[in-house]
Amino acid sequence: MKKQVNRYFHNIPTVRLIVTVETVETDIVAQVDDLIGARRYGEITHPAMRNRAELVRLTIAEKLARDVRK
Repeated sequence: MKKQVNRYFHNIPTVRLIVTVETVETDIVAQVDDLIGARRYGEITHPAMRNRAELVRLTIAEKLARDVRK
């Protein structure tokens, strides 16, 4: 049984979502890492700050909000 709470979400219950990227799309992963600062140190201004899972969550929420407005 996987843990149902995650320290990144301040012990709020979470549901796991797995995202798989094909190996031919590694440039997409590199762009994501550059955007969120996963491969560098210093000040990171993106809200996901080195956290791919948070970027995916934010992206899904933004897309759903746009689709609801249509």
